[in-house]
Amino acid sequence: MPLLSIALLLAASFALGALPLTRWAVRLLGGKDLRRLGTGNVGVSAAFIHGGKLAGIAAVLAEIARGILPVLAGRFWFPDSPAIAIALLIPLVAARYAIARGGGVTNAVWGLLVFSPPVAVSSGIWGLLVWGLARRLWQKGDRARLFASRCGCLCTPIWVWVWHQSLPEFLAAAGLGVLLAAINLSQGDDMALSKSEQLFSLDDSLDAKICGDKAARLSQLKRANFNVPSGWILLNESGIGHRASGIGHRASGIGHSENSENLSIPNSLIENLKSQIENRMIVRSSAAGEDGDISSAAGQYETIGPVSTEAELIAGIHRCRQSYWTSEAVSYRQQRQLPDTQMAVLIQPYIEGKVAGVMFSRNPLDGGSQIIIEALPGGAESVVGGQVTPLHLEVDFTQPEILQQTLNELEINSIVNPKLLAELVKQAQAIEAFFHGIPQDIEWSWDGEKVWILQSRPITNLQPFWTRTIAAEVIPGAIRPLTWSINRPLTCGVWGEIFRVVLADRAAHLNFNETATLLGSHAYFNATLLGEIFRMMGLPEQGLEFLLRGQKMGKPPLGKILPSLPGLWRLVQRERALNAEFAGDRTSIFLPAIESLEKSEKEEGRRKREEGRGKNEEGILIPNAQFPIPNAQFPMPNAPCPMPHAQFPMPNYQDLSELLDKSEQIQKWLKPITYYNILGPIGLAIRKAIFRVDDDWLVNDTAPEIASVRALQELAEKLREVAIYQSGENVSAAQLAQIFTESLALQADFEQWLDIYGYLSEVGTDIAVPTWREQSETYRKLLITLAQKPTVANSAATGKLSLTFAQKWRLNKCQERAIVKSQISEIYARLLAHLRWTFLAIEACGLEMQVFQEPGDIFYLEFGEIQQWIRSGASVSFQETISLRRDRLLADRDRPIPPVVYGNLLPNSQKRSIDSSTSATGIMQGIPASIGCVEGFVKICRSVTTELGENAIAVVPYTDAGWAPLLLGAKAIVAEVGGQLSHGAIIAREYKIPAVMNIAEATTRLRDGQKVRVDGYLGTVELLE
Repeated sequence: MPLLSIALLLAASFALGALPLTRWAVRLLGGKDLRRLGTGNVGVSAAFIHGGKLAGIAAVLAEIARGILPVLAGRFWFPDSPAIAIALLIPLVAARYAIARGGGVTNAVWGLLVFSPPVAVSSGIWGLLVWGLARRLWQKGDRARLFASRCGCLCTPIWVWVWHQSLPEFLAAAGLGVLLAAINLSQGDDMALSKSEQLFSLDDSLDAKICGDKAARLSQLKRANFNVPSGWILLNESGIGHRASGIGHRASGIGHSENSENLSIPNSLIENLKSQIENRMIVRSSAAGEDGDISSAAGQYETIGPVSTEAELIAGIHRCRQSYWTSEAVSYRQQRQLPDTQMAVLIQPYIEGKVAGVMFSRNPLDGGSQIIIEALPGGAESVVGGQVTPLHLEVDFTQPEILQQTLNELEINSIVNPKLLAELVKQAQAIEAFFHGIPQDIEWSWDGEKVWILQSRPITNLQPFWTRTIAAEVIPGAIRPLTWSINRPLTCGVWGEIFRVVLADRAAHLNFNETATLLGSHAYFNATLLGEIFRMMGLPEQGLEFLLRGQKMGKPPLGKILPSLPGLWRLVQRERALNAEFAGDRTSIFLPAIESLEKSEKEEGRRKREEGRGKNEEGILIPNAQFPIPNAQFPMPNAPCPMPHAQFPMPNYQDLSELLDKSEQIQKWLKPITYYNILGPIGLAIRKAIFRVDDDWLVNDTAPEIASVRALQELAEKLREVAIYQSGENVSAAQLAQIFTESLALQADFEQWLDIYGYLSEVGTDIAVPTWREQSETYRKLLITLAQKPTVANSAATGKLSLTFAQKWRLNKCQERAIVKSQISEIYARLLAHLRWTFLAIEACGLEMQVFQEPGDIFYLEFGEIQQWIRSGASVSFQETISLRRDRLLADRDRPIPPVVYGNLLPNSQKRSIDSSTSATGIMQGIPASIGCVEGFVKICRSVTTELGENAIAVVPYTDAGWAPLLLGAKAIVAEVGGQLSHGAIIAREYKIPAVMNIAEATTRLRDGQKVRVDGYLGTVELLE
């Protein structure tokens, strides 16, 4: 009876070992057959390497259970014969090797651990000691690991004797140890294979540093369900060790070619490849740096195909590896400062293409919106080879009717039929979107049924990427050189300081001066640099899409953001201390600075009026003047307003030097306030997101753009009350103007309003734009207009929100920062206004000296040029420079400005009519900013001086604090840029005016008098005629 039981247990153990548990786990969870991968070993290590972490863990658990069960069964049935428990592991391991094709080490280790923990631990410690000594003897870690594993198996019976002193147990353990060692000697090693010549699949998540950018990108596309042929990657880490022997031959690549030929390729790998690909194959390079973000290595390495036989495949792999060390390839890497690393080889099925070619998801010359497609019959190699002129097609994806026209014009016998062309356009757009908006150079092939993607890489010359996503809010509109030469170092410097706080030493190689640039006289931020910074900070990959497309950024992965947590905490500490630090600087730096500037300008104005008394002056207001000078000539919209010549004494270089020193001092004060002006709004936005505070909860009474409008409305209501008292209800504009002229009290109130808010302008960050103080007549007219509308003054009245205790607590966390933000904005705008007035004083001297020919010339110079002129004291002429820059600015004002620019060149694009840039329904989609739906007539407003008229839909290029008075008279607001937190949106919500933001090129696509419907809830502008 015991013999029968033992026989049954041995048979059951053998059957249990024969079950392919690991293969089933990898097949189920990884979708792969381990028998066809790597060495063909169906073991735990192979499960991790080829099947992934989840499949590997499942395989480990299955093998642990398989090793424990026989030992528990032996202990249960024969508690007095422990040797039987060990002996039951022998048939299990044998069956595992012979039938399930595994090694059995995991089963034996856990079985022994259950049988006798001291024996298992002692064997493990002994194996580690042997491994440590073997690593000193052999440089190859794989050899040391295998030797230690075999010694651990063979020493197990010794430890059984040490701990149990049982001859049967010793013999059973010896039999198990010898069997494990024999299996280990005969079985392939997947762990060693993974380091040198393992086969990776395009179905795996590949590391570009190991498998090359080409294979890694194709893997991403394939796993995203794009039509990418299957592929296997053969690594060549052993090629690294050969570099030293070939250094002397780098120019010719001879040393490396010879070494490449000597690299052995195991027969198991070749058989594995042949089993994966039944038909003809193609051998392609996938080197580190090839098809990368900054280098394409196009044509540097060989592609061999089609190959059919085993000999052709081996020869193709050798040729592909040799091409890495040709003189041309080595020279290319040296020019691009790419390190010599390794060459992975990608083997794929050869696609029998009927039509093949390349396509660019954007115009590779200037990043325009044209998809470029080139095609030839047969394989794609004839297109990229450049030997034959292919069919060339260009399709503008922003104009659907152009695509349809292109489809209609295709000849019937064309190699690219309409259906194929439509599919190619779709694929190009989808792949670009998949790679976060980065323009792609795509190689494709069509087999008559499917479009196969053979390669996709960034268009390297279309870098860096420049975005208006943030810049359009910070510095909107066309910018003159003087404004940019001052704003750029301030803005870039502050952003650099913020990023250095987070990144510390990791930011050493970054050039923050490249954070922003001017393209077409408009400000753009460097999305490529910011994207790199985002990645270094651990922010999600969608950060680039946020910059390029304005999409949500998403949540950062915890694993990637952990290294940046200390830096982020430092930034949080700075943000938390901002209110206190600003309060201190406001008292000790900013308020005294503004007080000194205003005091000196009042004294200077008094002195100049005394010197100019009796002269026939051209009337205009000066900053802080207390009366209007008659016969004032007011500037055209957006034109700088200079001070009259007679305000200044005869110019001399001492006066100019003093003015220059003053401008430099103001810029020193601007640096810290710029820091607050950037970090303050960021902190407020983060606080609003954390505490979930709606915009409507915040009290914005202290914001200059809100306070100034309310003050002007109160003055308008006061004027209307006086007019009604004198003339009755129906008061005309002429009567209001006459009453205002005759009322010294009202004029004094208006002058006081100018004194308080005269520092504001249409664009707060652009010193080339006149301040309200310089355009007093415009706002006097606006005052009359507001006084004609009795409902306007009451529209600002808003009821108090009924908030819960929790909501009030959340609001308090943000309200104080909102007030501080308004104080920061006021100081920032005041300093910029004084800086503008200082440059106008310099310009007035230059006009007297005939350095400048007309008012406004100084704003076409850069600050460095002004410094050099004044410091040198030489006689100079800037007219040619100024004339060229003025013509360029005028041209840039009228051209469409794309939200994203690829490379350093604006795309050549003609003006699009409204018909070709909107959908067939005539509806333009933007960002909803203020709810309400109204119909009216378009009025293009390029300046606050534009008169709107009745039922006017104000269409503006941007909105800033200075636009507030104009927008109040509009029936609805449409802006080219901006979002729900822009100035125009805040004002629109405050006064219940429907508004839509972010309608690209609205001022050029719409025309005056056009009837439209604006829906501020849906964010649409619909053409009604």
